[in-house]
Amino acid sequence: MTTTEELITEVLKGLPVQVKRQRRMFLTVPRNDLIKTMNILSSELNIQHLSTITARDTGNDLEILYHFFLNGVVITIRTSCPKNDPTVDSIVNVFPSAVLYEREIHDILGIVPTGHPDLRTLILPDNWMGGYPLRKDWKQPAEQEAEE
Repeated sequence: MTTTEELITEVLKGLPVQVKRQRRMFLTVPRNDLIKTMNILSSELNIQHLSTITARDTGNDLEILYHFFLNGVVITIRTSCPKNDPTVDSIVNVFPSAVLYEREIHDILGIVPTGHPDLRTLILPDNWMGGYPLRKDWKQPAEQEAEE
C-alpha cells in the first residue's frame, strides 16, 4: 500500500521534496515554475484544498508559501521573488480559493500576483498610503515623518 507521502514524492519526482517530519512535506520551486507545479498538484494529485497562503520578508526577498492538505498530509510549496521585482504568477486559475489570500499578500507585503482578476485592497484602508506593513523596512507613517 502506498502512503500519501510516497504518492506525492512519486508524482513530484525529480523535484526537491523535503519531508521534515511525518505528514509534513515541503517543496521549493523557482517562481517561473510555480504554475507548472500547481497544475501538477491539481491534475495529478487531485488536490483541491488550498489551506492558505502565507508570505514573509526574508531580507532581500519575499517568500510566498502555499499550504495544501491532502489525505492528512500538509504540503507547502515555497517560492520567492526579489523585493525589487515583487511579482509572482497568480494561481487563481488553478485554485480559485487563492483569490483572497493573494489580495492579502498584495496589501501587506506588496507582492503582485500577475494575472489576478481583482487586486482591490482587502485588509488595509482604501486610502492607505503607508507602504507595506509586514516588510522589514516598513515604518509607521509618523516615524517616517519624524526622520525626514
